[in-house]
Formats: sequence, structure tokens, C-alpha cells
Amino acid sequence: MKKTFTSGFLGLVISGLLLASCSQMASYENEDLTLEQASADKAGFRLNPFGTTNGNENAFVDYYQGACESECIDPNDPETFFVLNGRKNFNSSGQIFIDYSIYHDASEIYYTFTIGTNNSSEPSIATFNGELVDAPSYSVSYPLEEGWQGCDLVERTFTLTRGGGGGGTTVVEIPTSYNLIPICTGEEETCDEAFSYERDETDPNIITFKYTPSTTIENAEIQLTVPHIEAYEPMDGRTYTGFGEEEENVLRWNGKLTCGEEITFTIKFTPISCTAAGPGNGLVNLVSTFNVKGFGNKLTGKPLTAHCIPD
Repeated sequence: MKKTFTSGFLGLVISGLLLASCSQMASYENEDLTLEQASADKAGFRLNPFGTTNGNENAFVDYYQGACESECIDPNDPETFFVLNGRKNFNSSGQIFIDYSIYHDASEIYYTFTIGTNNSSEPSIATFNGELVDAPSYSVSYPLEEGWQGCDLVERTFTLTRGGGGGGTTVVEIPTSYNLIPICTGEEETCDEAFSYERDETDPNIITFKYTPSTTIENAEIQLTVPHIEAYEPMDGRTYTGFGEEEENVLRWNGKLTCGEEITFTIKFTPISCTAAGPGNGLVNLVSTFNVKGFGNKLTGKPLTAHCIPD
């Protein structure tokens, strides 16, 4: 089911962006632009206020990176839009900066830039991509590509210059990126979720995991934490990534999960040697979590263990 923003301030922001965008629709060049993903919580959405960054640009905003995979927008309801906020400083002191916001509807993507300061000066945006502005804020929109889909990445880079505000850097380049949020198509289908596993009777190190998702996920990621294995062999024809050292002993599978349809993963694990395992009862953890990204760990309770391999 579609979620909506709960902050009353959001309506004011969206209204302001819409009004500003309507008055600045002339510039539709195809420059590149890079931003970060919209802010949202699993329990509801949160519009983040701008704050000081002390030179760490954009770090003050928390973004819900999975929004395009699990959420949707209603073009007729601006309160469902995902507004991406960011800040770019003109220098490391952060005295003068550009705050920017991005959102989109069914047909266009909207950008708003506002110059701000932490001192008593009154700077303005002098130019935007070479065009004269001479105003404290500037808004522009671009048409989305025909046939766009959720999670499509829109990237552009803008160049702004400032007027006033004293000395120092007067030119700033703002790279932005935005993963488009899909359009809501009605009530989201829900199914009964299920998870189980079986160990092979002849070789208990061959384990089959069975998972039935409660909703369809186009770009799902499943992560298996495998703390004490030496190697693994897929027995299901699937492709897995990750594993040891810098991959932090995690196997990953990416693909589509369909609501109500069981999917199985069968893998043969090779435990680590008893020397590597160290003192103990000879048992090591083959699999400690089966995590469906965005839906949590399904392998609750004790990890799946095996005997270490004698040297």
C-alpha cells in the first residue's frame, strides 16, 4: 500500500517548488546532474531540514536508498513525492552554500537551487549553466524519457556562480543523481510469507533454503552470512557474489521475487579446517543469517552448524 509523507512542512515545500518551477520553465538543456536519494523511513517518510555541514557536503541528509524498489508516487498527490535535498558549499568554511532539492512526477523532474549564507552577506545566484539569473533561487524542470521505469537513474551536473557575499570561490559545480520512483498502480498485492530449509540426508552440508515473499520485488537482494566456510558450490544453477575477506563472509543473490511464489536456493558448503576453527567442540557456523534486503533475517534462532574438517 502506498505510504505518504506525514510532515506538514512537506506540503509547503512541494507547493513552493511547484510555484517556482512554473515560473522557470525555459531552460531545458540536457546537461548532466548528480544528487542523492529521497529521504524516507520504513515507518513513514521524513523530510529532512537543511543544516550545517562543516564542509562535509550532503552528509547531513539521510536517504532511504531502497525507495525506488519498494515505494511509489501518485502524480495527483504531491505529498507522496520523494524530495531529495542536498547542499553544496562554495568553500570548506561553509559560509556560503547552495541548497538544492529534486523530485519528479509522471512526466517531469524538477530542480530548485537556493543560495544561503551563515554570515550577514546577501549573495545571489548570478548565473545558472551560463544563463543570467541574479536571484536568490532558481528552479528548472526537464521532461522524463518516454517509457521511463522505477529505479531509472537520472544524472545531471549544474554549474552555478554567485554574486556578492565577499571574496573566495564564486563558482560551484553540483553533480546530482536521482533514482526515479515508480508510479502507483493501485493497491499493492500481498501474500503469505514463508521460509524454511532442509539439509541433505546424505550430505548435511548441502542445504536448500525455501522462501516465499509477501510481495513482488523486481530487484531483490538475498544475503547469506557464512562465517566459517572454506568454499561453496551452487547446486541450483544460480549465480552468487561475495564471500570472504573484504566481502565480509556474505553470499549475495540478486533477482526477482514474485509474490506468493516459492523460490529455492541449494548450496553445498565446505566448512573451515579444525585448525582455523581453533579450540572448541569441533562445530562451526555454516550459515548464520538468511537476510532478504528490506524484509529482515529469516533464519532466526541458532545458526546452521557443521563439523570442521580435520587437518
